[in-house]
Amino acid sequence: MTDHQALIASRKRAAHPDFVPTFSLDALRSQLPFRFPVPQGVPPSPKPRYRSEYRYLGCEDLTCSTQLVNLTFFEVALRLIDFSPLRDYLAQAYYVPSAKGQVPFDPVSLFLGVCLRRELRCGWRALARLLAGEHGTGWRRRFGFREGDTPSASGLRYFFSSVGPELFEELCSLFADLLHQAGLLPERSTFPGDPPERGVSISHDIMLHTARSRMRCSQVTDTCYQPVPRPCPAQAAGQEGCDCTHPTCATACRRATPLDQEARFIHYAGGNKYADLPTSLNAPGRNVYGYASNPDRLLDDRFACAWTVRTGLHPANSDERSLFPDSFAQLRARFPYLKMGEFLADAALGFQDCLDLIWEAGALRMVDIRAAEADDDRQRQLQRGYDDKGHPLCIHGYPMRSNGHDYGRRRTKWCCHKVCLAHQTDAAASHPRPPAPECPYQANKHKVGQVVNVGHTLPDGSVRLAREVPYDSQLWKQRYGRRNLSESRNGSVEHLGLKRIDSFGLTRGRKENAFADFLTNLHTLGRLVQEATCLAFKRATT
Repeated sequence: MTDHQALIASRKRAAHPDFVPTFSLDALRSQLPFRFPVPQGVPPSPKPRYRSEYRYLGCEDLTCSTQLVNLTFFEVALRLIDFSPLRDYLAQAYYVPSAKGQVPFDPVSLFLGVCLRRELRCGWRALARLLAGEHGTGWRRRFGFREGDTPSASGLRYFFSSVGPELFEELCSLFADLLHQAGLLPERSTFPGDPPERGVSISHDIMLHTARSRMRCSQVTDTCYQPVPRPCPAQAAGQEGCDCTHPTCATACRRATPLDQEARFIHYAGGNKYADLPTSLNAPGRNVYGYASNPDRLLDDRFACAWTVRTGLHPANSDERSLFPDSFAQLRARFPYLKMGEFLADAALGFQDCLDLIWEAGALRMVDIRAAEADDDRQRQLQRGYDDKGHPLCIHGYPMRSNGHDYGRRRTKWCCHKVCLAHQTDAAASHPRPPAPECPYQANKHKVGQVVNVGHTLPDGSVRLAREVPYDSQLWKQRYGRRNLSESRNGSVEHLGLKRIDSFGLTRGRKENAFADFLTNLHTLGRLVQEATCLAFKRATT
């Protein structure tokens, strides 16, 4: 996040009465170290011994406020968490039983070394030199390496390349388990005023990442990597394209990017509210050739932060409608101890297939409105009975007002409150009002006039604009505005050097993205503990 955002968030945390009792070092001391959780039933490592040996070294240097403020968030997190349980878990994916060759390094040591590479935004050679040099003494001690016996650049790179992306993507979920076991992860809504039975708030965000390869054709598809003869999607789209008669096009089109075969082009117009409407490539916005990450983050309004609980990376032009059902099902199955009370997302998920899944989960559909053609047609609005924001209209076209949401019946009651009569008797009007139309709901037996209930659908059965919280209302703006907590990840990922993926291919990109999200969680934990502990020191000395 930006310095300004961080300042505002830190002030909010400092003002919350539970911040210091929750995250200060004194409050956490009885639970330290947090042992990093791993799946049950992990078999022993196939290697009986290692050349390095990671051990948790304690957190004594956090008790000095002068030392604490000089540590990075990553360094603070290393003093809070014992990563030893990861040893067998990582070894299963990296080592095979064999008595040949030299004794290998501890996989936890290598794993933390890879984390340090992303933390410092350095290459493999620079990382190897740091760990072996005089300035790497502290890191060697913390990671378990011995002086004069540290991994080479190729050894670190091989570890990163050998472990599958699924394992690294699971790190964020395991970190959420760690927070849950420590009582630091919210188990219900933290939005002020929400009932205690409301579940947690999850925010789904999308970030575009430029591929390392430079784009040579915006229309590249899977067929461009097939042997000749092959169709040319660029020529089919009316562009110059490639006839693929050149010898270099024998196995793949010379305008494709073989090192980034999964990278795709997308034009981002600055928002996806009109995602289903045609957009000119020359329209305002930016062109991106690469990938898109789509993490799920759990919001904690109390302490103005968010935790990434699931992460993923896909080609930039992936249809979110096809990705969301699987990712949402994985999210619910992975965290049975979390009740979902609210799901926030942009208009990319404003389709019935996605909205229905959120409804079936019992969560509020805090999904931005996806506009459609002719939404602003007044005659069409009158015919269907609601406007372009999903607000019901009375039988004469007057806007109705929300009368509150019944969370038991899961429906919002909208009433006209006989607004037509109020317009007729408005003394402040600068010109005479037309007479109120004849309406059966003006009778005394209808105390609030016409009533429309909006639940799963709007009165005509449509789901696209149906929301529990009235769209664009003050309450909507307050709740939806909390996506800023989730979107702070974009700044964190950019700070870690992954606005442009610095590895070739989707597989390596998934790993880099997973490490960035995992480090973002570590940074958040380190930041909260550092701020709360320093605040406790300050209060104790004043």
